[in-house]
Amino acid sequence: MNSLNLNNDILDVAVIGAGPGGLAVAHALAKLGFSVGIFEKAKILRPIGAALGLADMGYKALADIDSDLATQVRKLAANPQYQLLIRPNGEVLFADDSPLAGTNFTWLTWYSLQTCLRDSLSTNVSLYLNHSLINFTYDSNSCVRLQFKKQTDVCARLLIGADGYKSCVRAITVGHDSPLYTGTMSWRGIFPRQKLTLDFPFSQGFGFQLVVGEGKNFWIMDAGDDLIAWSATALQESPEKSSSAHLKVQEVFAHWLPVINHFIQPTEPKAIVETGVFDREPVAQWGDNQCVTLLGDAAHLIRPSLGLGTTLALQDAVTLARNLADITLTDIERLGLAIQNYERERMAVTTPLLEKARQGGYDSHAEDQADRLKIAFETQLASVRSK
Repeated sequence: MNSLNLNNDILDVAVIGAGPGGLAVAHALAKLGFSVGIFEKAKILRPIGAALGLADMGYKALADIDSDLATQVRKLAANPQYQLLIRPNGEVLFADDSPLAGTNFTWLTWYSLQTCLRDSLSTNVSLYLNHSLINFTYDSNSCVRLQFKKQTDVCARLLIGADGYKSCVRAITVGHDSPLYTGTMSWRGIFPRQKLTLDFPFSQGFGFQLVVGEGKNFWIMDAGDDLIAWSATALQESPEKSSSAHLKVQEVFAHWLPVINHFIQPTEPKAIVETGVFDREPVAQWGDNQCVTLLGDAAHLIRPSLGLGTTLALQDAVTLARNLADITLTDIERLGLAIQNYERERMAVTTPLLEKARQGGYDSHAEDQADRLKIAFETQLASVRSK
């Protein structure tokens, strides 16, 4: 897919980061006719142990980019039909049809979404792996010169940082506003469902199970494509990672019912992602108000308690593309105004979510979290059945 001569060509758009947000904005801008280069520091794109939820807003954003793309992604996902909520000691609080059954909400793996977006890129998009950005400067040709570790410099008219919460682009444009550790660690894993003999709620391939208590959470879900995914959180003073995430997560949940280890054990150690949970205070601008901006976690990092991280990144891509429609990238003044308008629009949406996500994070580790979830699930299911 590497078709450009990086020594001579000036890209219209350079996107740093090949996650769902970066790939989505590449799709959206390529449809406007721009040449796009995506630069990813990873040497290979490999399956990682993370599942994500997409519902109406996420699929609408995908459809706004490409309706076929939204259809393809939905085929890789699973809508939960059955749901189980239990305490760490095995006490069952809820075991019934899922209140999410029949809705547009789905679980799918991060890698499935990334792969679908990558494999459907158009010919005016080039993907470059093993490109770790270390700096950028402004060239005399009214473009940004990107400097990569042990790679050729690249020039582009527009630079988009979609490189996550440790964004190099953000470090240059915004400065050293370090992400704020929330006191929570998370572990996530995926494995083929054929590795286990599964009972309710997973026996039919559309299950969702929550084990909640003691200030911890362990969620398990059918994530489409014959994969089981799990996600765990626990309070921890330091965001320092362990020497073995596989052993650490077993240790954290060692005294819980055996079903937890039943799902951790078959997960390949390299497929487990261990990360601290961070957020950031809002800032006045993300880029340089001229030809550099951010999207996704690089722009507006919030806690994952709302389940909106990927959706917000997809919406960013749609909004940025809409603001760049009919823009000539060599017209620096108009480009700058378009970027400023994009940032204002998205900040108006994302900034209010910061405190809501923080509260959701605190609530998720409260002593009565399991009881509150039980009431919420029963209320939601009763509402569904009354219709």
